[in-house]
Amino acid sequence: MEAKMRNGFFNPRRFGHLLLRELAGSYRAMLIAMAAVGGAVIVASALSLLGIAQARGPAGAPGNFYLSYFFNLLFLGGFIVTSLSFREVWQNGGGIFYLTLPGSVFEKLVGKLLVTSVGFALGSMIFMAVVGAVSEGINTLLFGFGHGFADSGAQIVAALKAAGFYVITQSVFFLGAIWFKKLPFLKTVLWIVIFGVGAGIVAFAAARIFLASQFVWTAHGWSMNMNTNQLNSLFGPGTRPGAVIDGFKIVAQVLFYAMAPVCWLAYYFRLGEAEV
Repeated sequence: MEAKMRNGFFNPRRFGHLLLRELAGSYRAMLIAMAAVGGAVIVASALSLLGIAQARGPAGAPGNFYLSYFFNLLFLGGFIVTSLSFREVWQNGGGIFYLTLPGSVFEKLVGKLLVTSVGFALGSMIFMAVVGAVSEGINTLLFGFGHGFADSGAQIVAALKAAGFYVITQSVFFLGAIWFKKLPFLKTVLWIVIFGVGAGIVAFAAARIFLASQFVWTAHGWSMNMNTNQLNSLFGPGTRPGAVIDGFKIVAQVLFYAMAPVCWLAYYFRLGEAEV
Protein backbone atom coordinates (compact mmCIF):
# COMPACT_ATOMS: atom_id res chain seq x y z
CA MET A 1 0.00 0.00 0.00
CA GLU A 2 2.81 2.38 0.90
CA ALA A 3 4.62 1.64 -2.34
CA LYS A 4 1.41 2.24 -4.28
CA MET A 5 0.91 5.61 -2.60
CA ARG A 6 4.52 6.54 -3.29
CA ASN A 7 4.66 5.46 -6.94
CA GLY A 8 1.06 5.53 -8.19
CA PHE A 9 -1.58 7.56 -6.42
CA PHE A 10 0.64 10.10 -4.68
CA ASN A 11 4.37 10.66 -4.82
CA PRO A 12 5.66 13.63 -2.77
CA ARG A 13 8.63 14.31 -5.03
CA ARG A 14 6.57 14.04 -8.20
CA PHE A 15 3.89 16.25 -6.66
CA GLY A 16 6.55 18.82 -5.73
CA HIS A 17 7.67 18.99 -9.36
CA LEU A 18 4.09 19.47 -10.53
CA LEU A 19 3.54 22.22 -7.97
CA LEU A 20 6.78 23.94 -8.96
CA ARG A 21 5.72 23.76 -12.60
CA GLU A 22 2.40 25.44 -11.76
CA LEU A 23 4.21 28.31 -10.03
CA ALA A 24 7.05 28.69 -12.53
CA GLY A 25 4.90 28.43 -15.64
CA SER A 26 2.98 31.64 -14.99
CA TYR A 27 5.34 33.77 -12.93
CA ARG A 28 5.90 36.34 -15.69
CA ALA A 29 2.21 36.96 -16.23
CA MET A 30 1.74 37.00 -12.47
CA LEU A 31 4.44 39.65 -11.98
CA ILE A 32 2.95 41.82 -14.73
CA ALA A 33 -0.53 41.50 -13.21
CA MET A 34 0.80 42.31 -9.74
CA ALA A 35 2.58 45.41 -11.03
CA ALA A 36 -0.55 46.57 -12.85
CA VAL A 37 -2.88 45.99 -9.90
CA GLY A 38 -0.47 47.44 -7.36
CA GLY A 39 0.13 50.54 -9.47
CA ALA A 40 -3.60 51.03 -9.99
CA VAL A 41 -4.28 50.79 -6.25
CA ILE A 42 -1.50 53.24 -5.39
CA VAL A 43 -2.70 55.76 -7.99
CA ALA A 44 -6.34 55.40 -6.89
CA SER A 45 -5.32 55.87 -3.25
CA ALA A 46 -3.36 59.03 -4.03
CA LEU A 47 -6.16 60.50 -6.15
CA SER A 48 -8.76 59.80 -3.46
CA LEU A 49 -6.59 61.49 -0.82
CA LEU A 50 -6.10 64.45 -3.12
CA GLY A 51 -9.87 64.90 -3.29
CA ILE A 52 -10.25 64.36 0.47
CA ALA A 53 -7.53 66.89 1.26
CA GLN A 54 -9.25 69.52 -0.86
CA ALA A 55 -12.73 68.79 0.48
CA ARG A 56 -12.52 67.79 4.13
CA GLY A 57 -8.91 67.38 5.21
CA PRO A 58 -7.12 64.41 6.82
CA ALA A 59 -10.06 63.61 9.13
CA GLY A 60 -12.12 62.45 6.15
CA ALA A 61 -9.77 59.67 5.04
CA PRO A 62 -11.41 56.21 5.35
CA GLY A 63 -9.49 53.54 7.22
CA ASN A 64 -10.69 50.52 5.22
CA PHE A 65 -9.75 51.78 1.76
CA TYR A 66 -7.58 48.78 0.85
CA LEU A 67 -10.02 46.15 2.12
CA SER A 68 -12.47 46.76 -0.71
CA TYR A 69 -9.67 46.41 -3.25
CA PHE A 70 -8.66 43.16 -1.60
CA PHE A 71 -12.20 41.81 -2.02
CA ASN A 72 -12.19 42.71 -5.73
CA LEU A 73 -8.78 41.16 -6.24
CA LEU A 74 -9.69 38.02 -4.31
CA PHE A 75 -13.02 37.22 -5.94
CA LEU A 76 -12.94 38.75 -9.41
CA GLY A 77 -9.23 38.17 -9.94
CA GLY A 78 -9.30 34.73 -8.33
CA PHE A 79 -12.27 33.54 -10.38
CA ILE A 80 -10.64 34.71 -13.62
CA VAL A 81 -7.29 33.11 -12.74
CA THR A 82 -9.04 29.87 -11.79
CA SER A 83 -11.02 29.83 -15.04
CA LEU A 84 -7.81 30.12 -17.05
CA SER A 85 -5.91 27.49 -15.09
CA PHE A 86 -6.83 24.59 -17.41
CA ARG A 87 -6.67 26.25 -20.80
CA GLU A 88 -3.61 24.17 -21.75
CA VAL A 89 -5.58 20.95 -21.25
CA TRP A 90 -7.77 21.61 -24.29
CA GLN A 91 -4.98 22.90 -26.53
CA ASN A 92 -3.90 20.49 -29.22
CA GLY A 93 -0.18 20.47 -28.47
CA GLY A 94 -0.10 21.76 -24.91
CA GLY A 95 -2.98 19.54 -23.86
CA ILE A 96 -1.20 16.35 -24.86
CA PHE A 97 1.94 17.51 -23.09
CA TYR A 98 0.10 18.33 -19.87
CA LEU A 99 -1.97 15.16 -19.83
CA THR A 100 1.13 13.01 -20.29
CA LEU A 101 3.10 14.69 -17.51
CA PRO A 102 4.29 12.26 -14.81
CA GLY A 103 1.69 12.46 -12.09
CA SER A 104 -1.66 11.02 -11.09
CA VAL A 105 -4.98 12.78 -11.55
CA PHE A 106 -5.08 13.34 -7.81
CA GLU A 107 -1.70 15.08 -7.82
CA LYS A 108 -2.73 17.34 -10.69
CA LEU A 109 -5.99 18.14 -8.91
CA VAL A 110 -4.29 19.07 -5.63
CA GLY A 111 -1.56 21.05 -7.38
CA LYS A 112 -3.98 23.20 -9.37
CA LEU A 113 -6.27 23.54 -6.37
CA LEU A 114 -3.56 24.70 -3.96
CA VAL A 115 -2.32 27.35 -6.38
CA THR A 116 -5.71 28.76 -7.35
CA SER A 117 -7.54 28.54 -4.02
CA VAL A 118 -5.53 28.68 -0.79
CA GLY A 119 -2.39 29.89 -2.54
CA PHE A 120 -4.17 32.70 -4.36
CA ALA A 121 -6.07 33.77 -1.24
CA LEU A 122 -2.96 33.93 0.97
CA GLY A 123 -0.96 35.55 -1.81
CA SER A 124 -3.64 38.21 -2.28
CA MET A 125 -3.65 39.01 1.44
CA ILE A 126 0.14 39.39 1.57
CA PHE A 127 0.22 41.31 -1.71
CA MET A 128 -2.46 43.78 -0.66
CA ALA A 129 -0.80 44.28 2.72
CA VAL A 130 2.49 45.18 0.99
CA VAL A 131 0.74 47.43 -1.54
CA GLY A 132 -1.15 49.16 1.27
CA ALA A 133 2.06 49.78 3.22
CA VAL A 134 3.85 51.17 0.16
CA SER A 135 0.84 53.29 -0.75
CA GLU A 136 0.57 54.72 2.76
CA GLY A 137 4.25 55.63 2.70
CA ILE A 138 3.86 57.46 -0.61
CA ASN A 139 0.69 59.20 0.59
CA THR A 140 2.40 60.37 3.77
CA LEU A 141 5.24 61.87 1.74
CA LEU A 142 2.85 63.61 -0.66
CA PHE A 143 0.01 64.73 1.62
CA GLY A 144 1.28 64.31 5.17
CA PHE A 145 -1.40 61.71 5.94
CA GLY A 146 -2.88 58.53 4.51
CA HIS A 147 -5.95 56.35 4.64
CA GLY A 148 -4.67 54.45 7.66
CA PHE A 149 -5.82 51.03 8.83
CA ALA A 150 -8.74 51.64 11.19
CA ASP A 151 -9.53 48.61 13.38
CA SER A 152 -6.89 46.40 11.78
CA GLY A 153 -8.02 43.35 13.77
CA ALA A 154 -11.54 43.53 12.36
CA GLN A 155 -10.17 43.99 8.85
CA ILE A 156 -7.93 40.93 9.21
CA VAL A 157 -10.89 38.87 10.44
CA ALA A 158 -12.99 40.10 7.50
CA ALA A 159 -10.18 39.21 5.08
CA LEU A 160 -9.84 35.70 6.54
CA LYS A 161 -13.61 35.13 6.33
CA ALA A 162 -13.58 36.32 2.73
CA ALA A 163 -10.70 33.94 1.98
CA GLY A 164 -12.67 31.01 3.41
CA PHE A 165 -15.74 31.99 1.39
CA TYR A 166 -13.55 32.31 -1.70
CA VAL A 167 -12.10 28.81 -1.32
CA ILE A 168 -15.63 27.37 -1.35
CA THR A 169 -17.11 29.47 -4.17
CA GLN A 170 -13.94 29.19 -6.24
CA SER A 171 -14.61 25.47 -6.61
CA VAL A 172 -17.43 26.24 -9.05
CA PHE A 173 -15.07 28.12 -11.39
CA PHE A 174 -12.46 25.42 -10.79
CA LEU A 175 -14.87 22.85 -12.18
CA GLY A 176 -15.93 25.19 -15.00
CA ALA A 177 -12.28 25.60 -16.03
CA ILE A 178 -11.95 21.89 -16.79
CA TRP A 179 -15.54 21.35 -17.93
CA PHE A 180 -15.76 24.03 -20.63
CA LYS A 181 -13.22 24.01 -23.43
CA LYS A 182 -13.78 27.64 -24.48
CA LEU A 183 -14.69 30.79 -22.51
CA PRO A 184 -14.89 28.91 -19.17
CA PHE A 185 -15.29 32.05 -17.05
CA LEU A 186 -18.19 33.45 -19.07
CA LYS A 187 -19.90 30.07 -19.39
CA THR A 188 -19.57 29.41 -15.66
CA VAL A 189 -21.07 32.82 -14.86
CA LEU A 190 -23.87 32.14 -17.34
CA TRP A 191 -24.77 28.85 -15.64
CA ILE A 192 -24.67 30.51 -12.23
CA VAL A 193 -27.10 33.16 -13.48
CA ILE A 194 -29.38 30.50 -14.99
CA PHE A 195 -29.36 28.55 -11.74
CA GLY A 196 -30.06 31.71 -9.72
CA VAL A 197 -32.97 32.70 -11.95
CA GLY A 198 -34.38 29.18 -11.76
CA ALA A 199 -34.09 29.12 -7.97
CA GLY A 200 -35.80 32.52 -7.79
CA ILE A 201 -38.68 31.30 -9.95
CA VAL A 202 -39.13 28.20 -7.80
CA ALA A 203 -39.06 30.28 -4.60
CA PHE A 204 -41.64 32.73 -5.99
CA ALA A 205 -43.88 29.89 -7.17
CA ALA A 206 -43.71 28.26 -3.73
CA ALA A 207 -44.55 31.57 -2.03
CA ARG A 208 -47.40 32.14 -4.48
CA ILE A 209 -48.86 28.71 -3.62
CA PHE A 210 -48.40 28.65 0.17
CA LEU A 211 -49.10 32.36 0.71
CA ALA A 212 -51.81 32.80 -1.91
CA SER A 213 -54.02 34.87 0.42
CA GLN A 214 -51.26 37.45 0.87
CA PHE A 215 -50.90 38.25 -2.84
CA VAL A 216 -52.97 41.07 -4.34
CA TRP A 217 -53.29 42.27 -7.91
CA THR A 218 -52.23 45.85 -8.56
CA ALA A 219 -51.72 47.99 -11.62
CA HIS A 220 -48.09 46.84 -11.67
CA GLY A 221 -48.87 43.13 -11.32
CA TRP A 222 -48.87 40.75 -8.36
CA SER A 223 -47.45 41.99 -5.08
CA MET A 224 -47.30 40.62 -1.54
CA ASN A 225 -49.56 42.54 0.83
CA MET A 226 -47.62 41.96 4.07
CA ASN A 227 -45.95 44.40 6.43
CA THR A 228 -43.11 43.71 8.85
CA ASN A 229 -45.38 42.81 11.77
CA GLN A 230 -47.32 40.30 9.67
CA LEU A 231 -44.10 38.70 8.45
CA ASN A 232 -42.81 38.38 12.02
CA SER A 233 -46.06 36.85 13.26
CA LEU A 234 -46.16 34.38 10.38
CA PHE A 235 -42.49 33.39 10.19
CA GLY A 236 -41.29 34.30 13.68
CA PRO A 237 -39.72 31.90 16.21
CA GLY A 238 -42.06 29.18 17.41
CA THR A 239 -44.26 29.19 14.28
CA ARG A 240 -44.46 26.24 11.91
CA PRO A 241 -43.43 28.26 8.80
CA GLY A 242 -40.55 29.69 10.83
CA ALA A 243 -39.37 26.17 11.72
CA VAL A 244 -39.58 25.17 8.05
CA ILE A 245 -37.49 28.18 7.05
CA ASP A 246 -34.92 27.34 9.73
CA GLY A 247 -34.76 23.82 8.32
CA PHE A 248 -34.21 25.17 4.82
CA LYS A 249 -31.41 27.40 6.16
CA ILE A 250 -29.65 24.38 7.67
CA VAL A 251 -30.01 22.42 4.43
CA ALA A 252 -28.73 25.41 2.43
CA GLN A 253 -25.67 25.69 4.67
CA VAL A 254 -24.93 21.98 4.34
CA LEU A 255 -25.26 22.17 0.55
CA PHE A 256 -23.06 25.26 0.44
CA TYR A 257 -20.20 23.63 2.36
CA ALA A 258 -20.62 20.40 0.38
CA MET A 259 -20.37 22.30 -2.91
CA ALA A 260 -16.57 22.43 -2.88
CA PRO A 261 -15.84 18.69 -2.40
CA VAL A 262 -18.55 17.80 -4.93
CA CYS A 263 -16.96 20.11 -7.53
CA TRP A 264 -13.50 18.69 -6.77
CA LEU A 265 -14.79 15.16 -7.20
CA ALA A 266 -16.47 16.06 -10.49
CA TYR A 267 -13.21 17.66 -11.64
CA TYR A 268 -11.31 14.49 -10.73
CA PHE A 269 -13.46 12.36 -13.04
CA ARG A 270 -13.53 15.03 -15.75
CA LEU A 271 -9.74 15.22 -15.94
CA GLY A 272 -9.60 11.43 -15.87
CA GLU A 273 -11.85 11.39 -18.96
CA ALA A 274 -9.61 13.94 -20.71
CA GLU A 275 -6.58 11.73 -20.13
CA VAL A 276 -8.20 8.70 -21.78
